[in-house]
Amino acid sequence: MLNRVDLRGKVAGELGGRGLADVLPRAGFDVAAAVEAVRPVCADVRDRGAAAVREHTARFDGVDLPTTRVPREVMAKALAGLDPAVAAALKEAIRRATLVHAAQVPRESVTAVAAGSSVTERYVPVSRAGVYVPGGLVAYPSSVVMNVIPAQVAGVREIAVASPPQAEHGERPHPAILAACELLGITEVHAAGGAQAIAMFGYGTRDCAPVDTITGPGNVYVAAAKRLLAGQVGTDAQAGPTEIAIIADGSADPGFVAADLIAQAEHDSLASCLLITTDEGLADLVDAELATQIQTARHAGRIKDALSGQSAAVLVDDLAAALAVADAWAPEHLEIQAAGAAELAGKVRNAGAIFVGPYAPVSLGDYLAGSNHVLPTGGTARYNAGLSVLTFLRGIHVVTCDAEALAGVAPHIAALGGAEDLAAHVAAVRVRVPVLPASTATWQAGIGAAGDELAALPLRDDLRGEEPYGAPQVAARARLNTNENPYPPSADLVSEIAEAAAAEAAGLNRYPDRDAVALRADLAAYLGHGLTAARVWAANGSNEIIQQLFQAFGGPGRSAIGFEPSYSMHPIIARTTSTRWIGIPRGADFGVDTDLALEAIAEHQPNLVFLTSPNNPTGTVLPLEVIEQVCSAAPGLVVIDEAYAEFARDLGVTALGLLSRFPRLVVVRTMSKAFALAGGRVGYLASSRGVVDALQLVRLPYHLSSLTQVVARAALTRAGELQASVATLRHSRDDLVGWLRAEGFKVADSDTNFVLFGEFEDRHATWEALLALGVLVREVGPAGWLRVTVGTPQENELFKSALVAVRTS
Repeated sequence: MLNRVDLRGKVAGELGGRGLADVLPRAGFDVAAAVEAVRPVCADVRDRGAAAVREHTARFDGVDLPTTRVPREVMAKALAGLDPAVAAALKEAIRRATLVHAAQVPRESVTAVAAGSSVTERYVPVSRAGVYVPGGLVAYPSSVVMNVIPAQVAGVREIAVASPPQAEHGERPHPAILAACELLGITEVHAAGGAQAIAMFGYGTRDCAPVDTITGPGNVYVAAAKRLLAGQVGTDAQAGPTEIAIIADGSADPGFVAADLIAQAEHDSLASCLLITTDEGLADLVDAELATQIQTARHAGRIKDALSGQSAAVLVDDLAAALAVADAWAPEHLEIQAAGAAELAGKVRNAGAIFVGPYAPVSLGDYLAGSNHVLPTGGTARYNAGLSVLTFLRGIHVVTCDAEALAGVAPHIAALGGAEDLAAHVAAVRVRVPVLPASTATWQAGIGAAGDELAALPLRDDLRGEEPYGAPQVAARARLNTNENPYPPSADLVSEIAEAAAAEAAGLNRYPDRDAVALRADLAAYLGHGLTAARVWAANGSNEIIQQLFQAFGGPGRSAIGFEPSYSMHPIIARTTSTRWIGIPRGADFGVDTDLALEAIAEHQPNLVFLTSPNNPTGTVLPLEVIEQVCSAAPGLVVIDEAYAEFARDLGVTALGLLSRFPRLVVVRTMSKAFALAGGRVGYLASSRGVVDALQLVRLPYHLSSLTQVVARAALTRAGELQASVATLRHSRDDLVGWLRAEGFKVADSDTNFVLFGEFEDRHATWEALLALGVLVREVGPAGWLRVTVGTPQENELFKSALVAVRTS
């Protein structure tokens, strides 16, 4: 029965692409040629409207109708006369299709592309859709369901249906089609078919307003009319004759396979049916079944035409080759009746729909799978998808951008506009940002709009309602809010880092030294005090060091003490490791009251005590006597955070000298500040060997990348050079403290590269006013105080002039 195409002896790699186009059968469907035939019909409808539709309907369908509109009472009568079993089946098909298509509706998404700038993706339905339902050899009420449901789910306000009138049904569309429309609540149905119906939808007539999108299958003239009107309206795929491919091995039931081939062939004598099998014996058995089953088939004539025409049994060596053949043919429907069908289905790239296993025939998809049966044909599944909710939706980008965000990206716009010789584009931005703007409210809200999604997740209760740590990243002429070193690495150091990174890049296929031994040895040499690599540990920033300390020595049922205000990451990391955080207030001078500290330690017996010296955010340094007394009293670890130690006025005030006396003392430092390596993310600690060994139990494997290690080592070779910029910053800091005090501000003593100053009745208003003048400082620490990072001389002068302007305004 089926012609044979023998592709045995060819591996999968030889069967891909379009090399099989002349080997695998498929019905001819020359839409391009049909376009010329329908062009005058469409032009006539465009020019004469309803009168042209009436004349062409009389010519092609033998029906003369004064209007295309089908009265509602006719539709109601059709539903009343519908076989109850058919009505029940349509209702179930509607229910299932609604479920499947509702799951396709994309959610609106908001992407924060930068602080103060976001893009929202909105999906908006077309206002009006036209659905074409063919009426040729068979009535297709199921096509009404498959086209209307996705449009309704998408939210299309107006849906019009057109189907050819039939003289034997009162010069109206088939009653089953009208009944399906009535079930779906469609109130506008037109008795019109062929190219004239498509033109009616596209151009509009007295009886039918023009639509935005046309969907629905039809013959070659319907497809040609869609192609002709593309651009005037949106259209779905230009469907050709139906087709099926079945991948089957020796385990397949030949009776099932034959039945499914016949089911597809009864649609149209031009239907294409392909059996792709690894078993020639199965092909023989299927031929025998076809001969038997066709004898009792109602549409035996067109079934025989289809199966003996553009259909075949394709023989291949294995299932990999079968998949390659199926992908090359790109069928409308693909059944897989073979061992491991589900796994094979996951490897298919080109198909309109896939039906997995012996009990998922295409007939299920045609009616009640819930999937859509309007699918790409003629090999267009290589680039087209079936009808879905997305056919009726348009994605619209909604762009928001505040003044700060526009200012931040303005140089890039200027560069691109200049490259494209579009000076007016650049001018349209410059006219908006001649100076930096005042408000950063959008930064506060622009991080993202994922609150609802987060609330639905099984997040730990102690994390709900918390805010992520982070300083505002807002465009400003002087960004003095993150305690960064304002002086970049020297050109020589940059060159050395680049060379070291390039050399290391050749070995990036290998994991890094997981213990960073060489880096730790360099750090020990830098710190001095008799330290060795075994007593030094490095990680991605001091935050990771602190996190590892909490992981190793904190946790559920354990506690940590800190003296506040202090570094706000300490309690945050405590919370994320389920460690109880106990905050003890500092004194009025932001120092630590030794008696109060010792009382708290005696009362709570903490596993960890955190002391920051110099302190963030106040800049206060702790006397070594305070640290010694705390170390003597604490039952657990005492962690001294010396992130800013190199900026201290007395460089000898460091806890490093106490390490030999207190084995549970830990000194934490960073390369972010003094080494101008904030982007390098390198933190480290010095302690006893036991503490270092403990941290290796909780660290992630290979936590420090090879590139991070070589960058840090290169910076350490120029420690002296970098310390020179630190000395400059110390002088600038002391000058800034003196100036602020002379201006009447309260200023905390600082041994860091920042200054805490105040007090303000409304510090947020002051912060905003400074930002309006191009100066970004940090709103952090005790109420009424602001913190400013020491910048370059130019940045410091800008800060001073802005502060004076704000104060006198």
